Amino acid sequence: MTLMERLTSLYRVDQQLRGLQTRLDSAQRYFSGQQKQLDVVRERLEELRTRRRHHQARIGNFETEGATIDQQVEKFRNDLNSATTNKQYTAVLSELDTVKEARKKIDDDIVEEMEAIERIEEELGTVEGQEAERRKVLKVAEDQLTERREEIGSRLEELQLERETAASDIPASELAVFDEMANVHDGEAMATVEEVNRRHREYACSECNMHLPFERIVSLMDRNSGLVRCSACGRILLMQEELRGELTPK
Repeated sequence: MTLMERLTSLYRVDQQLRGLQTRLDSAQRYFSGQQKQLDVVRERLEELRTRRRHHQARIGNFETEGATIDQQVEKFRNDLNSATTNKQYTAVLSELDTVKEARKKIDDDIVEEMEAIERIEEELGTVEGQEAERRKVLKVAEDQLTERREEIGSRLEELQLERETAASDIPASELAVFDEMANVHDGEAMATVEEVNRRHREYACSECNMHLPFERIVSLMDRNSGLVRCSACGRILLMQEELRGELTPK
C-alpha cells in the first residue's frame, strides 16, 4: 500500500472512532450537565434548611428569654401584692411595666421568626419539587449514558485497536501531521481535490474551497509522492481515482 492509501485507511477508521466517541461524549456531557443542575438545586435546598434551622434556633433563644422574663413578671406581681407603701408600689409597678414591654418585644420577635420560617418552608416546597424533577431528568440521562456505553463500548474498543494498527504503519512525521490536522479540524484531517475548471487548471480543496496551485495537483498525480497539503487549511490532500484517471495522459 502507498502512503496515501495507508493514510486513507487511517482516516476512515479515525472518522468512525471520532463519530462514536462524539456520541458517547454527548451523552456524558448531557449527564454531567443534569448532575450540575441537580447539585445547584440541592445547594439551594441546603441553604434554605440552614436558614430555617437558624430561625428555629432564634425562636428557641427567644422562648428561653421569655421564660426568664415570665419569672420576673411573677416576682414583680408578688412584690406588688406585698408592697406596704405607695412609693414602693410605684417603683415595683414601673419595673413590672418594663419587663412586660420586654416580653412583648420577644413575642413580636418570635412572630417575626415564625413568619420567616413560613416563607422559607413555602420556598422549600417549590425547590423540593424542582429537585424531584431534576432527579427524574438525571435518571433518564444516566440511563441514556449507560445504554450508549453498552451500545458502542465494545465497538469503540475495536476501532481504537484498528486505529492503533493503522497508525503504526505510517511514518512518525506524517502521522504527526495527520493527528494535528485531525485535532484542528474535528477529525477532518484529509480533503479531496475538487475540479473547478480543467481547461484553466483550476482546482480547489473540498473542505475549505480554497484554490490549489496546479503544482500540487501534479504532485498528487504521483501515487508515491509524499504528503501534499492544502496551502490554506493545511489538510492532507487526496485525489480521487476517477479524477486521477481523467488527468492521466492516455
